[in-house]
Amino acid sequence: MAMTPSTWDRETYPLWHGTLPTSAILEQSGTKDFWVKGEGSWLIDASGNRALDARAGVGNMMLGYGRNDVVEAMCRQAHELPYVCMVRWELAAPVVVELAQALTAIAPAGLSRVRFCHTGGAAVENAILMARSYHRNQGRRDKRLIVGLRDSYHGSPMAAMAASGQRIMHWLFGPMPDGFCHLPEPTDESGAELAAQLDALGPERIAAMILEPVKGRNGQPLPAAYLRAAREYCTENDILLIFDEAFTGFGRMGEMFAADISGVSPDVMCLAKGITAGYAALGAVLATDRIYQAFDTSSTVFAHASTTDGHPVACAAALAAIRAYTSEDLVANGRALGRLLCDRLDDLLGKAPTFGGVRAVGAYVAIDLVEDDGSPLSMQDRRHLETACRRQGLLVHYTPDTVVLMPPLTMTTQEAEFAAQRFASVVADLRPAVRH
Repeated sequence: MAMTPSTWDRETYPLWHGTLPTSAILEQSGTKDFWVKGEGSWLIDASGNRALDARAGVGNMMLGYGRNDVVEAMCRQAHELPYVCMVRWELAAPVVVELAQALTAIAPAGLSRVRFCHTGGAAVENAILMARSYHRNQGRRDKRLIVGLRDSYHGSPMAAMAASGQRIMHWLFGPMPDGFCHLPEPTDESGAELAAQLDALGPERIAAMILEPVKGRNGQPLPAAYLRAAREYCTENDILLIFDEAFTGFGRMGEMFAADISGVSPDVMCLAKGITAGYAALGAVLATDRIYQAFDTSSTVFAHASTTDGHPVACAAALAAIRAYTSEDLVANGRALGRLLCDRLDDLLGKAPTFGGVRAVGAYVAIDLVEDDGSPLSMQDRRHLETACRRQGLLVHYTPDTVVLMPPLTMTTQEAEFAAQRFASVVADLRPAVRH
């Protein structure tokens, strides 16, 4: 039976929501608040109210809503062949191979092999297991340590969580598995400090280093010199360099992949989110031929897979999305949107007491909001801001570091202007609303 206001019952509501208490969500929401339709950059709720989705789902709806080309590709594949098992000996559906070819054609240099999974976290978990198994296959059984950065985020599966440098996750869900270490974020942009840090850990113990080329929580690129230093050290010491681009891939940061900003190619790259433009769940791990060859024997297979890896319908969505990214010049459009939003917000908010600055990396626009003493706005106040923006017909994102606009790459300049105007008006009224 469809849920209506008269049948709405918080005591029997069956769905357990994500990271906030469901009861807290239901205290503020009812059936009228369900999103029921998407059109372009807009979401429409059950009451007919429209909101501009300036957070692109959670950064994944890169083409917006209602893309007939993506939906039709999925429908065709579902009619023709909705599933083929790839876990053991069966061949993949042709669309899966076609997608792998499309990915390697646009990937950073050297990434010529593709494994599919279903989320970004699963992609990171795959990459970690791949790195350790790769060294074991080469007779280097002591190389098991995975090195990441503090405050990084790589997903919610256990190995991905352990690779993440967020202590709150380790405290909530620990104990974490052994074999993970986190370095401080770079303070020396030249990367000179990195070699000493890795030397202290013992390169003979390190299987891989995992990095986000641009940090998803604040949109700050890692210095190009630091990434080059990481690449050089890993090459010299038989360490695999993993780039987690589950969030940053497919044009979000102004290039097809964030690796392209620095020109540094990793040994392994993890993808998700934008790979299907949010139309299906899919992740991918791209690797070099050298890594692939280490597993392509009867005794060294990579014995790790899931039932829905390389799901044909999801791969059809991804193939349609990649065609759109490359044929419609959407990465460049995303850069233009980011510059427009950054410039307009700087103009509109320049004198606001809560405004600490704005910066854009591609189509990721980070707005720093501050208290009277200059400290970052609290998470509670950011939640108030998000709620107030929704009331004004605008959806925004926030992290522990900043407030973010990350529009679909297909958003129009008129819609970006609407987002800037509405966001600025909410910020102008924020302090009285929060304090009282």
